[in-house]
Amino acid sequence: MRIVRTTSILNVRRPVARDERGAVLVHVALAMLTLIAFSALAIDYGALLGARRQAQNAADAAALAGASSLAFDDPDDVPRAQAAAAATGIANPVLGAAPSIDLTKTPADVRLIPCPPGAPGLPDTCVRADVYRSAARSNALPTFFAQIEGINSQDVRATATAQVETGNAVECLKPWAVGDKWHENWESGTPATAPWSPTSTFDKYKKQGNDWVPDLTVTTPDAYVAPSATDPGTGFTPFNAGGGPTSEYGLQLTLKVGSSQDRLSAGWFQALDLPNPDGSSSSGGADYRNFIGNCTTRIFKIGETIPVETGNMVGPTGQGIGDLVAKDPGASWNDATKSVQDSCAPGVCADGRYHGRSPRLVAVPLFDMDAFFRSSPTGNATVTITNIMGFFVEGMGGSGNKDVVGRLVAIPGVTIVGSNVDTTASFLRTVMLVR
Repeated sequence: MRIVRTTSILNVRRPVARDERGAVLVHVALAMLTLIAFSALAIDYGALLGARRQAQNAADAAALAGASSLAFDDPDDVPRAQAAAAATGIANPVLGAAPSIDLTKTPADVRLIPCPPGAPGLPDTCVRADVYRSAARSNALPTFFAQIEGINSQDVRATATAQVETGNAVECLKPWAVGDKWHENWESGTPATAPWSPTSTFDKYKKQGNDWVPDLTVTTPDAYVAPSATDPGTGFTPFNAGGGPTSEYGLQLTLKVGSSQDRLSAGWFQALDLPNPDGSSSSGGADYRNFIGNCTTRIFKIGETIPVETGNMVGPTGQGIGDLVAKDPGASWNDATKSVQDSCAPGVCADGRYHGRSPRLVAVPLFDMDAFFRSSPTGNATVTITNIMGFFVEGMGGSGNKDVVGRLVAIPGVTIVGSNVDTTASFLRTVMLVR
């Protein structure tokens, strides 16, 4: 039998093949547009946020510098405060370039403004600073990815307001407790015909041997009233109610070591036994000299009580003043501008350290001489600080070149919980941002 094999051919209809190469490029191109848009948002907007923070830092620094100039240079010299603010502001770059601060436009980018309602500092001492990086100032921020979308630059502006405030405590207190100013009722054996002056004497006590006793020949004794938070009392008033300097700002005063004086005169002081920063007691003349020539980092406040040194401190006083003056030997007082001139500060002084202000600008506590002798004929073993004055040390002078000569000035302070004095009586100044 013959077997015949047959083959059946099936015609299968297959779809025509399509070439998909290059399709992903279309997706990538669309995705790139989206990614670039997100990059513009992330990078350019991120740069804008960073620049905004830097601009705010520049505005804060400018406002604080302007307020500091009013507080410590000259409260009436607004152009000086504006120049200080502008110089400080442009020294703080915004994305690598100095911001614009224009003092010629109206209103100027740095100016005095009314203080915000409820601001706790001194009235009429608010300094506002505006800083710019903008197209209008020809220093706009560049963009990166946003240029693809036609955005070639960004503007940024920041503003800050700082105010001058009084303080009630200081660091680097000097170990001298000086008798505060009193009301002059008696002078040279008769009722006083002139007000207190740096040559006045406190006529209420006389020296009898080693003791101080009431002088019964004085029928109208001189009187002292300590300053309070709402009243300057009879003490020094370096500022008026508007914050401007009085005739007592820059007043020359000679500080006389109490143990060597037979009369209670203006500038009479007691040497203090300042505690060390760790609270331990100091060791007499060596530490006393060190506290004059250098600093204690402990903070002392108005109302605090400090022990009095028992030894003769005339020698260590002169030695400490020599150490102090040597740190800034070129500094001197300019009576016309009521400021220190030719100081090494701010900069590196003779001691090789950077100082934000002359190291010869120091803090000196004031005290109530009447209270000091009221309960003890030899004086109390402690003094209570009624106020703290700023003092620019000019050097040694007076009788036998044994006294400390200097000027009454404002100095930086801090504000802590405790006693305060009226703003006209306060030498201590701080600055704070209020907006």
